[in-house]
Amino acid sequence: MNISTDQSPLFNRAQLWEELNAQSKTIATRVQAISEPILRAKPDSELVEELVEELKMIPLELDEGNKQMTKEEIDIDVTDNPYRNIFRTREKILIPGIKVVISVPFTGNPQLWHLQPNTFTFSPPRGQIDSLSGLLYIAFKQPADEPIEQIKAALESRLAEIRSYISHQKKDLAGNIPKLRREISEEITGRRSRLTKHDSISDLLGIPEVKTAINIEVVNQPFKQETAANIPTKSNHQAPAESWDVFVSHASEDKEAFVRPLADALNAVGLSVWFDEFTLTLGDSLRRSIDKGLARSRYGIVVVSKAFLEKEWPQRELDGLVAREEDGLKVLLPIWHEITAAEIRQKSPTLADRLAVSSSKGISKVVDELLKVVRPI
Repeated sequence: MNISTDQSPLFNRAQLWEELNAQSKTIATRVQAISEPILRAKPDSELVEELVEELKMIPLELDEGNKQMTKEEIDIDVTDNPYRNIFRTREKILIPGIKVVISVPFTGNPQLWHLQPNTFTFSPPRGQIDSLSGLLYIAFKQPADEPIEQIKAALESRLAEIRSYISHQKKDLAGNIPKLRREISEEITGRRSRLTKHDSISDLLGIPEVKTAINIEVVNQPFKQETAANIPTKSNHQAPAESWDVFVSHASEDKEAFVRPLADALNAVGLSVWFDEFTLTLGDSLRRSIDKGLARSRYGIVVVSKAFLEKEWPQRELDGLVAREEDGLKVLLPIWHEITAAEIRQKSPTLADRLAVSSSKGISKVVDELLKVVRPI
């Protein structure tokens, strides 16, 4: 068989257990983000299950019934194939071939494509993931004079490997749920204990406490974490003239696939967006324009990815947004883009503890979450 693929290995960027452990470290922050009235009004069991639903990673599922394929004629380099280059010539030898790409829809958390389960092989399956479209691409190419049945056999073998990895991940994820439930319960118990202690302050001081009214409609809704907690609304966080609702900080590598569609979607819902392609014109000073955008935007959306964490310029923008928060204002709205919490923690532990929304949820969901903060109802 002379079939090949140039795609990257799946399930090998990080360990699944490391991501689950990193997730556990955010539980205290998430429990603390629950408003006190809701914490007092809801039973532990309800709060625990709502947070479990929010934090648990949704396993991958392949929709193999809706596979599609494309094919194209290509030239294949067989210079290093001893059966094709029997005289061992150094001159490149190209022969006619075919390339077949199969797309398989999937559901679940796209991060899992990069996370290795506890049971694995030393030669993981290969493929390419389109997180925004929810598609797995599997590509094969072979010389045109070889049996096309080889492609079918290779595809069946590849899918079997992928199914095996997904099955092992499901076992690991299911096994983590009791631990997740226990840790959330412990954090809620600890916070209730602190609130009980705080309740005695009024009696100790002999001063009546002003109680916050409980909105029954809010209490009856499932608890959802926002992209950031307690961020000032427009009424108490006014921006100066020539201002923007949001500043989008990102690495250029992420612009085409995610950031530009995000900026377009934010514009479409009526937000004013500082985005380099929208805002900069010929002759502008890049540094001064960015500084003005940072200073005159109500909120800063930071698209955190591997490329972002490696670049100096986006890091300067992030530093500028963090500096504004030193005045007590919450302005930073992070989006995790094709990166795990464990990977962020290695570069920036403080940033990893931020409440964030993942690009894996899709553009519309990300925009909905951002609007809850930037334009609360």
